[in-house]
Amino acid sequence: MSTFQGTVYEETIHSKELKEDLTLLVYLPPAFTTLKKYPVLIAQDGPDYFQLGRLASLADEMIQKTEIEEMVIIGISHKRGEDRYHKYHPRGEKHHAYIRFMSLELPSYVHEKFNTFLLGSGMCLLGDSLGGYVSLTCGISFPRTFSKIIVQSPFVSKQFLEDIRSFTAYELLTVYHSVGNAENSFTSVDGTTKDFLTPNRELSDWLLNKGFDYRYEEFEGNHLWSDWQANLRAALEFIYGK
Repeated sequence: MSTFQGTVYEETIHSKELKEDLTLLVYLPPAFTTLKKYPVLIAQDGPDYFQLGRLASLADEMIQKTEIEEMVIIGISHKRGEDRYHKYHPRGEKHHAYIRFMSLELPSYVHEKFNTFLLGSGMCLLGDSLGGYVSLTCGISFPRTFSKIIVQSPFVSKQFLEDIRSFTAYELLTVYHSVGNAENSFTSVDGTTKDFLTPNRELSDWLLNKGFDYRYEEFEGNHLWSDWQANLRAALEFIYGK
């Protein structure tokens, strides 16, 4: 079988909300044409999803095998360290500005640049850990803009559980949600031990009773890129499977 490869390149977008330039990693599927409209997958922690998650390579493989439909992928970069915290964490100094960038600036740029579907069903958010929290927050805040969501081991706070329990438009969403079955004991880089599994199970218990297009899976593993990479295939099949 011949190998088809999409195109990956960098773009820069200026955000008035954040008052800075952001680098975007862009994946165009094989045989991309501006004459066709494509769904768009927007990944937080873009460089990590492209490099550690091997997202573009996986998309190439699954598209070639006709397992999933073609899509454009946009990976959003940050400056790592404190910049990631300040943009992704609910207490971060840039968090609210980042949510406005995601909901107001980025969709307009993507639609104009890539001739994509205008409906929310044509745009999916992808994120891990704090990036998963951001993706879910955008989804419940702007479900008509981002109606498809993939979250891997998302950060789930007590406040977020309260927020999602007050959300009512579940029929607008399609959500794939996964977490590692060993994530009740994850040691972070600062040496603290964190439990991601328990709050994610609490979140899934709530969402499973809402009667919308939702899948929850616990994969074998912990809060690690090797485990998220292995889980990506199932996530893409759920959202984009033919």
